[in-house]
Amino acid sequence: MKLKLFKGITFALLWYTCIIWAVFFIYCPLIFLLFVNRRLYRKCTDIILSCWELYPASLLEIFMGCRVCISGDDINPDDGAILIMNHRNRLDWFFLWAALLHSTKPPAHRCKFVLKSDVRIIPGIGWGLQMAGYLFIHRNWEKDKILLKRSLDYFKSIKEKYQILIFPEGTNISKNTKEKSHSFADKNGLQRYEHVLHPRTTGFTFLAEYMKSNSQLDAVYDITVGYPKTLPSSETDLLLGNIPEEVHFHIKRYPAKELPSDEIPIKKWCEERWEAKEDALAKFYKPQTDRKFATDYKCDRPWNAMYFALVAWTMFTIYTVYLTFTSSIAFYWVLFSTISHIIVSYFSIGIQQFEIDLYNKFDREREDGETRRLNSSIPTTNGKDKKVY
Repeated sequence: MKLKLFKGITFALLWYTCIIWAVFFIYCPLIFLLFVNRRLYRKCTDIILSCWELYPASLLEIFMGCRVCISGDDINPDDGAILIMNHRNRLDWFFLWAALLHSTKPPAHRCKFVLKSDVRIIPGIGWGLQMAGYLFIHRNWEKDKILLKRSLDYFKSIKEKYQILIFPEGTNISKNTKEKSHSFADKNGLQRYEHVLHPRTTGFTFLAEYMKSNSQLDAVYDITVGYPKTLPSSETDLLLGNIPEEVHFHIKRYPAKELPSDEIPIKKWCEERWEAKEDALAKFYKPQTDRKFATDYKCDRPWNAMYFALVAWTMFTIYTVYLTFTSSIAFYWVLFSTISHIIVSYFSIGIQQFEIDLYNKFDREREDGETRRLNSSIPTTNGKDKKVY
């Protein structure tokens, strides 16, 4: 029990301290690039995040001994896509990082999560996710629709394809949320679900319609997560070392052309996916079963890269923390970065929206001007000069 607690505390400290000091010493210096070249800033922050995501996966699987099992389809990192997943507990997103790493070929996913706005003010991880361009919502649909549209338009303008993860249930399963889901089902004459919550389809429907019309949607990936043994519930479980022995993910890819075209059919399509999830999870959690989604699991791991990431990021964390308290320059840089992020997080809607504002102010105007100049330089012909080939 003491060893378990020690490993849990060590795991949490390494993971969280690495996040904070990576923001201070890697992400924050890139802020200056944001004022010079938005496209380059976005590429750099994306690459850094991809490199860092190996670290929590390595801590989870190598240090804590958690086995992440993947079945179904691979995720194509070149797809512009929507990822939808059931939300079993508050830590699903953490295990999903490892799942995304192992389910893409090569292991280089480009996923942005849709998260509650409160997450962006959390020291360290919230600041880093702002700079990584994640999408934050405020539970006000009129406001959220505008913010989502701005982010999607920006991604298209800079010619970057991403996978957008959304939890249609809106929150994780708990006694309170399950009772609300049952009440909704009873009121609308629907089946009561025991392993999922009835999905809120507004956000997904908007993303599917808008990304499809914006030529940003190649596929929808339906992900189902299950915990065959230990089931953590909150961040406290990480600290206490209550890490699941295994986490299972089943992935199904649906090409965008297979999705319905209108709002009501898309909503129905999402609801059907959740009905299928309930059936799959009912079988998964059935007593005296192997608790697997499929017999064929993908267990390939980039072990060399994971061991390297484990050592490199741990050494980086130790060194930068040491530097902070031995160098006055480093100390005041950390202090300045902390104050700046607190001000931005509490008095604006985030660095990620400031990035879009800068692009719209400078890059878009210049690109529109170049397009107009190009069009004006193309010779025009009257109808008599046209040739049909």
